[in-house]
Amino acid sequence: MDIEGPDFPRRKIRNSELFRSLGQTNSETPGLDYRCYEGWWTDLPDFGGLKPVKTGIVDNFELRMRTRDEGVGLEFAGFFEVARPGRYKFYLTSDDGSRLYLGRTRVQADIISQDEWPIPRHLFIGQILDENQDDLWSWLEGKVTDVWPDEDGLRMELSVGRSRIEVGITGPVSWTPPELLGKFVRVTGFCQGAYNSDGVKTPNLLLAPSSRQLEVIETLPTPKTTNGNPAGLPVLTTAAKVHRLKREEAQLGYPVDIQGVVTGRSPVGDGFTLQDSTRGLFVEYTNLVQVGEFVELTGQTDPGNFAPMLVKSTVRHLGEGRLPEPLRPTWDQLMNGSLTSQFVEIEGIVMGANQNGVQLLTPGGPVHLRFNEVSGSEAIDLEMNTLVQIRGVLHVEWNAEAHRVNLEGVWMWDPKVTVAAPAKADMLSLPYKTPGELLLFDFQASSLQRIRMSGQIVHVGAEVCCMMVGASGVRFIANSFGQLVPGNIVDVAGYPQLGGASSLLRQAEAIKTGHASLPEARTLPAGHLVNTEWDATRVQVEGVLTETSKAGSDRLLILQDGAQNFVARVSAGDEVLQSLPIGSRLELVGVYAVQEGRQGFNHQTGSFEVLLNSMSDVKILARPPWWTLRRLLVVVGTLAGVLVIAILWITQLHRTVEERTVQLTKEIEERRRIEQHRATEKERARVAQDLHDELGSGLTEISMLAAMRTADEGSSQHLDQIGDRARDMVTALDEIVWAMSPKHDSLESLGSYLCLYADRFLKLMNITCNLKGTFELPAQDLNSVHRHEFFLAFKEGLANVVHHSGATEVRLSIRIIGHRLRVSLADNGSGLGRVPPTLGNDGLASMRIRMEKIGGRFAIASKAGRGTTLRFYLPLH
Repeated sequence: MDIEGPDFPRRKIRNSELFRSLGQTNSETPGLDYRCYEGWWTDLPDFGGLKPVKTGIVDNFELRMRTRDEGVGLEFAGFFEVARPGRYKFYLTSDDGSRLYLGRTRVQADIISQDEWPIPRHLFIGQILDENQDDLWSWLEGKVTDVWPDEDGLRMELSVGRSRIEVGITGPVSWTPPELLGKFVRVTGFCQGAYNSDGVKTPNLLLAPSSRQLEVIETLPTPKTTNGNPAGLPVLTTAAKVHRLKREEAQLGYPVDIQGVVTGRSPVGDGFTLQDSTRGLFVEYTNLVQVGEFVELTGQTDPGNFAPMLVKSTVRHLGEGRLPEPLRPTWDQLMNGSLTSQFVEIEGIVMGANQNGVQLLTPGGPVHLRFNEVSGSEAIDLEMNTLVQIRGVLHVEWNAEAHRVNLEGVWMWDPKVTVAAPAKADMLSLPYKTPGELLLFDFQASSLQRIRMSGQIVHVGAEVCCMMVGASGVRFIANSFGQLVPGNIVDVAGYPQLGGASSLLRQAEAIKTGHASLPEARTLPAGHLVNTEWDATRVQVEGVLTETSKAGSDRLLILQDGAQNFVARVSAGDEVLQSLPIGSRLELVGVYAVQEGRQGFNHQTGSFEVLLNSMSDVKILARPPWWTLRRLLVVVGTLAGVLVIAILWITQLHRTVEERTVQLTKEIEERRRIEQHRATEKERARVAQDLHDELGSGLTEISMLAAMRTADEGSSQHLDQIGDRARDMVTALDEIVWAMSPKHDSLESLGSYLCLYADRFLKLMNITCNLKGTFELPAQDLNSVHRHEFFLAFKEGLANVVHHSGATEVRLSIRIIGHRLRVSLADNGSGLGRVPPTLGNDGLASMRIRMEKIGGRFAIASKAGRGTTLRFYLPLH
């Protein structure tokens, strides 16, 4: 905070010049009171309504007591000591907003008495006021055309005809904006005037102290029903509400009660159009009504063939009315049918006229208006290029079955044609402008003002012709280009249209004035081919031909320059294009044409064409090398295919090698196992043979010597024992040799040995052995371990029969049952009933354990006095 005084220059306010009050006392102390607030504001807020987050005392205006750097506000209060009377100037600097108050910050008002409101003066909207008529306590009436809330209450716009005034109401209002919109109201308040564009002072703003000064003259609509409305549908009171109905809703027959002005009559006498303050509406009615009458009608809604309408209508004539202000539709509104039955005014240039209608050129495009009848002295025999204004009721043509609009044209009921500007017969009398001058200020400039240009034709197309005016390009559209050819010097008159890449003259007329060589073409820099300023001018450009195609009678050359693709268009035969091989580098001289709708900002465009006058504008700079892109792609594709096949073959080969490696590994392991097994069997056979040869011969010799005993009876008993023991050892040795010999690893060998062993063993014990069953067993290999364990279990069974059963006969049975070998021992002994409980239990458990070890099973069946049967089962794999 800086200050400048009567006797000192601008400087900072000193701490000694600031002080604050101590409240109720008159005492003062140095410093300022401050309050700190937090929040996010777009404008400087009223800190009086906010709660501070921090308060205190500070020596001067500073920011160090703030609670944060952003979203914070500070308020200072205190006094400044004035050393002497004079003029003081304060300087306040802030980056986000600040305000300085000197003296009291708010107006203080005291109520001393109350009285009635004064009698207001009646004013009219649009009324002319005297110079001294301001802040008048007055009242006025008007229709609410806009409503919006503001910080003090409510704002409205009232209108009567074209005159309007803004109304401000302070405080709360009991009506919502939608309820007030479109209502006729009376407002009382202070009226402020303002000068309009004609320098006349009229009412501009009416400020009402409260909503009590607002009176709605037209009451808010309430739902009504009629005897013909059994469904209880609400009564529609505006044309806009009728047109908002969907077809299925209009079919319900909503009751309608509307007041409005008759704006047009049907040419076939089946109805008329009525327009209220919202919009126009077609009414089916056969009695005669006059255009301009103000009427009230009641009826029912009907979907109609295109838009909702009224049927079964009753009309009450209220008096003379005034036609509404006509709408001025855009070209799109004319074509889409949204303004059907509306009172409109269309301005355009006559392109053709007769008693049935007129062809107009409007700013948006051409429009064909059809008349039922024409009024106005100028309506008949309108000349070409005449500027006219046509008022009437707009009706679009539609398809009655599809309920859709037809785009061939529109109808005007009861049209009134006014000539705004007659056509100028002499082209030379038209204002002359260059393309650059079209962009300069001209208060008479209009897309419907015909102008003249002179230039040289550079391209003649089927629809658009291009010419150059100096260095600028211009396009023009004419009904016929006649004998115009590139190089002609012409005068062209037409209606300008801006907004494209280059100026366009519509409905043009061209007159040839000479001929000259075509202007020098501008060479476009490589890599920078896009610029809307070059539109409709001659250019020279290079590119590589990538493709050719057809478009009607034209032939298209698609070229590429770097990342930019563009098209060259020429009228030529197919045989000419065949002389241009793909991949050639070409030089083209033609007219630059920006594609419509693709021009952008900063003179940039996304797509353009080059318009060629003939194939002589094409020059081959370089023919394509043998290594064209297509051939390169073919070679690369072939190599890629070979590479893929090679990769697949290598992958398959690698997989085959891996599978063969695994197979060979398994075969090697199998052969190693077989060789190892053969070596083991060979070693077993050798050990068995050695045992048989050496140990067997020795034991046999001992047995023979024991048999040659002498008469010495004392030693005879010992010799018998030696002989018995030797025979036992021979038997045990035979078992060992049989178990170890690989040649006995078969089922057939097992069966034979079991029979042999049982017969030999039982004969020694004087027990008869009967063999039962089929002993022709298959020659199936048998594991040596399983064979030995099975034999030991069988041997243990025989021992139990001999030692515990007391049997005199044993029946041996060997059979193949399913996939199992079953060996049975059945005796005729005493059975288990006479045997002590513990006798033989270890033998039975041992046999069961041995059989389970090799995956087999042991079973025993016995009855006291009837013998015992032992069964041994061995699975065969």
